Amino acid sequence: MVLRRHTPGDGPALVAAINESLEHLAAWMAWAQAPATEASIGEFLAGATRDWDEGRDFAFAVCERPARPGGPVIGGCGLHRRGGPDVIEIGYWVHARYTLRGIARALAVALRDLAFAMGIPRVEIRCDERNVASASVARSAGFTLVGTLLGEPDAAGLPGRTAMIFSAERPPG
Repeated sequence: MVLRRHTPGDGPALVAAINESLEHLAAWMAWAQAPATEASIGEFLAGATRDWDEGRDFAFAVCERPARPGGPVIGGCGLHRRGGPDVIEIGYWVHARYTLRGIARALAVALRDLAFAMGIPRVEIRCDERNVASASVARSAGFTLVGTLLGEPDAAGLPGRTAMIFSAERPPG
């Protein structure tokens, strides 16, 4: 696989990959509650370009080799500045046809190492406590469970989902 910065031409490939994986993603991804459209993905790509250029978030297309703009996409991942300046969060998803091949673990390791190379001292992965697969990815990529975060109650007053927080610290030196 290859990670590359998203391009405006990724729209059709992203729409296809997300919609082919919607059932697989909907339980865990807030953005996967409805089918992707050219319009929604166009907005995502515009925001991803802006965020990258401003140094806030870094979203990548995950492609098979050889990767080419507009070619097939088998997932997505990114580094997201959702905490303070000393922490960055990893996000990832893999097309349903490509699960259980070690891709998510490889993404987590690659993004962790990239964040460390960028000088970020702590990298986090957050996942729903019921998402056994993502928790396994985090552990196998060298992240340690450091806590849980109880979600806000929903509209009916029911408890929100609990997020597990996994962390990896940049080695000294």
